[in-house]
Amino acid sequence: MMSKKEKHLTKSEEDLMEIFWEKKEPLTSVEILDISADRSWNGNYVHMMLRSLLKKGMIEVCGSVQYGTQYARQFTCSVTKEQYAAKLIMSKGIEKNSIAAVTVAMVNETGGEDLIQQLEEIIEELKSKGTKEK
Repeated sequence: MMSKKEKHLTKSEEDLMEIFWEKKEPLTSVEILDISADRSWNGNYVHMMLRSLLKKGMIEVCGSVQYGTQYARQFTCSVTKEQYAAKLIMSKGIEKNSIAAVTVAMVNETGGEDLIQQLEEIIEELKSKGTKEK
Protein backbone atom coordinates (compact mmCIF):
# COMPACT_ATOMS: atom_id res chain seq x y z
CA MET A 1 0.00 0.00 0.00
CA MET A 2 1.03 3.59 -0.58
CA SER A 3 2.54 4.85 2.66
CA LYS A 4 2.24 8.45 3.83
CA LYS A 5 5.86 9.00 2.76
CA GLU A 6 5.38 7.63 -0.75
CA LYS A 7 5.04 10.21 -3.44
CA HIS A 8 1.97 10.29 -5.59
CA LEU A 9 2.36 10.04 -9.34
CA THR A 10 2.71 13.23 -11.34
CA LYS A 11 0.18 13.89 -14.11
CA SER A 12 2.73 12.75 -16.73
CA GLU A 13 3.53 9.60 -14.75
CA GLU A 14 -0.20 8.83 -14.56
CA ASP A 15 -0.43 9.39 -18.34
CA LEU A 16 2.46 6.97 -18.85
CA MET A 17 0.82 4.40 -16.57
CA GLU A 18 -2.39 4.77 -18.62
CA ILE A 19 -0.35 3.70 -21.67
CA PHE A 20 0.90 0.60 -19.83
CA TRP A 21 -2.61 -0.24 -18.54
CA GLU A 22 -4.15 0.26 -21.98
CA LYS A 23 -1.53 -1.73 -23.93
CA LYS A 24 -1.36 -4.60 -21.40
CA GLU A 25 2.03 -5.69 -22.78
CA PRO A 26 5.70 -4.99 -22.10
CA LEU A 27 6.94 -1.72 -23.63
CA THR A 28 10.34 -0.20 -24.32
CA SER A 29 11.11 3.52 -24.12
CA VAL A 30 11.26 3.54 -27.94
CA GLU A 31 7.72 2.11 -28.15
CA ILE A 32 6.50 4.58 -25.52
CA LEU A 33 7.90 7.47 -27.56
CA ASP A 34 6.11 6.14 -30.68
CA ILE A 35 2.81 5.71 -28.80
CA SER A 36 3.08 9.14 -27.17
CA ALA A 37 4.06 11.06 -30.31
CA ASP A 38 1.16 13.46 -29.70
CA ARG A 39 2.75 14.53 -26.39
CA SER A 40 5.77 16.76 -25.94
CA TRP A 41 7.77 13.98 -24.30
CA ASN A 42 11.35 13.44 -25.48
CA GLY A 43 13.62 10.46 -24.85
CA ASN A 44 15.26 11.94 -21.76
CA TYR A 45 11.88 12.81 -20.22
CA VAL A 46 10.51 9.30 -20.83
CA HIS A 47 13.66 7.77 -19.26
CA MET A 48 13.28 10.08 -16.25
CA MET A 49 9.63 9.04 -15.80
CA LEU A 50 10.49 5.35 -16.20
CA ARG A 51 13.19 5.66 -13.50
CA SER A 52 10.71 7.40 -11.21
CA LEU A 53 8.01 4.76 -11.82
CA LEU A 54 10.56 1.99 -11.17
CA LYS A 55 11.55 3.67 -7.89
CA LYS A 56 7.89 4.02 -6.88
CA GLY A 57 7.30 0.32 -7.64
CA MET A 58 4.69 1.02 -10.33
CA ILE A 59 6.60 -0.76 -13.12
CA GLU A 60 9.33 -3.38 -13.39
CA VAL A 61 11.88 -4.48 -15.94
CA CYS A 62 10.71 -7.69 -17.61
CA GLY A 63 13.18 -8.24 -20.44
CA SER A 64 15.01 -6.58 -23.30
CA VAL A 65 14.67 -6.23 -27.05
CA GLN A 66 17.41 -5.65 -29.58
CA TYR A 67 17.20 -2.50 -31.73
CA GLY A 68 20.01 -2.67 -34.27
CA THR A 69 23.21 -2.92 -32.23
CA GLN A 70 21.65 -1.81 -28.95
CA TYR A 71 19.30 -3.36 -26.44
CA ALA A 72 16.30 -1.64 -24.88
CA ARG A 73 14.78 -2.71 -21.58
CA GLN A 74 11.14 -3.74 -21.60
CA PHE A 75 8.90 -2.58 -18.79
CA THR A 76 5.58 -3.86 -17.53
CA CYS A 77 3.29 -2.53 -14.82
CA SER A 78 3.52 -4.11 -11.41
CA VAL A 79 0.40 -2.30 -10.15
CA THR A 80 -3.02 -2.53 -11.83
CA LYS A 81 -5.14 0.54 -12.40
CA GLU A 82 -7.55 -0.75 -9.75
CA GLN A 83 -4.75 -1.28 -7.21
CA TYR A 84 -3.48 2.26 -7.87
CA ALA A 85 -7.00 3.68 -7.44
CA ALA A 86 -7.33 1.81 -4.13
CA LYS A 87 -3.96 3.17 -2.95
CA LEU A 88 -5.02 6.69 -3.89
CA ILE A 89 -8.28 6.38 -1.99
CA MET A 90 -6.52 4.97 1.07
CA SER A 91 -3.90 7.74 0.92
CA LYS A 92 -6.71 10.32 1.16
CA GLY A 93 -7.40 9.16 4.70
CA ILE A 94 -10.17 6.67 3.97
CA GLU A 95 -10.04 4.22 6.85
CA LYS A 96 -10.75 0.50 6.66
CA ASN A 97 -14.19 0.97 8.22
CA SER A 98 -15.13 3.49 5.49
CA ILE A 99 -14.48 1.13 2.56
CA ALA A 100 -18.10 -0.05 2.50
CA ALA A 101 -19.36 3.56 2.42
CA VAL A 102 -16.95 4.40 -0.43
CA THR A 103 -18.12 1.30 -2.32
CA VAL A 104 -21.77 2.33 -1.88
CA ALA A 105 -20.92 5.85 -3.10
CA MET A 106 -19.20 4.38 -6.18
CA VAL A 107 -22.19 2.12 -6.92
CA ASN A 108 -24.53 5.12 -6.58
CA GLU A 109 -22.24 7.17 -8.83
CA THR A 110 -22.37 4.56 -11.60
CA GLY A 111 -25.96 3.48 -11.00
CA GLY A 112 -25.12 -0.07 -12.04
CA GLU A 113 -27.40 -2.94 -11.05
CA ASP A 114 -24.87 -5.29 -12.64
CA LEU A 115 -22.23 -3.84 -10.29
CA ILE A 116 -24.28 -4.94 -7.27
CA GLN A 117 -24.37 -8.47 -8.70
CA GLN A 118 -20.59 -8.40 -9.22
CA LEU A 119 -20.04 -7.23 -5.64
CA GLU A 120 -22.27 -10.01 -4.31
CA GLU A 121 -20.23 -12.57 -6.27
CA ILE A 122 -16.96 -11.11 -4.98
CA ILE A 123 -18.25 -11.21 -1.39
CA GLU A 124 -19.30 -14.86 -1.78
CA GLU A 125 -15.90 -15.71 -3.29
CA LEU A 126 -14.07 -14.01 -0.40
CA LYS A 127 -16.28 -15.81 2.13
CA SER A 128 -15.65 -19.20 0.51
CA LYS A 129 -11.89 -18.62 0.56
CA GLY A 130 -12.04 -17.61 4.18
CA THR A 131 -9.69 -14.78 3.22
CA LYS A 132 -9.19 -11.87 5.51
CA GLU A 133 -7.95 -9.12 3.19
CA LYS A 134 -5.93 -6.41 4.87
